[in-house]
Amino acid sequence: MNIGARLRQLIVFLVMTVVLMVASRIMFDLLAGRPMFWTSEEGMQLLLWHSLVGGPFILFALLVAAQRAGSGNTPQ
Repeated sequence: MNIGARLRQLIVFLVMTVVLMVASRIMFDLLAGRPMFWTSEEGMQLLLWHSLVGGPFILFALLVAAQRAGSGNTPQ
């Protein structure tokens, strides 16, 4: 696979990671009955912190899943 295709794939996974982080935070706020994270500066900072800590793990999981799907390997 060439570098351009890898970069496009990485950008797609970065966007997916951001969408998963924001959507999960919205769902958590709805289920907890709390105001949405964007209503306060502290909520935005907390989302940013959680994204910096948890985002790489989500991105890594997406990349591993794509590599397994692309190579035809299936978990046993």
